[in-house]
Amino acid sequence: MLALADYAFNFTFGLALTFIGIGVVANVLIVYAVVQVIGERKQNEADRRRRTFYS
Repeated sequence: MLALADYAFNFTFGLALTFIGIGVVANVLIVYAVVQVIGERKQNEADRRRRTFYS
């Protein structure tokens, strides 16, 4: 009985770590994409200001 409980715990713990890991990876990718978008937007605004200044 103890062997089955140990197996069940290991299986459950492994699944929990897997899905938590997938969530962490997904959140890191989302944050990276948002940072890239914000940086590109700031760069576009600076380019737009520079173009209107020299036009």
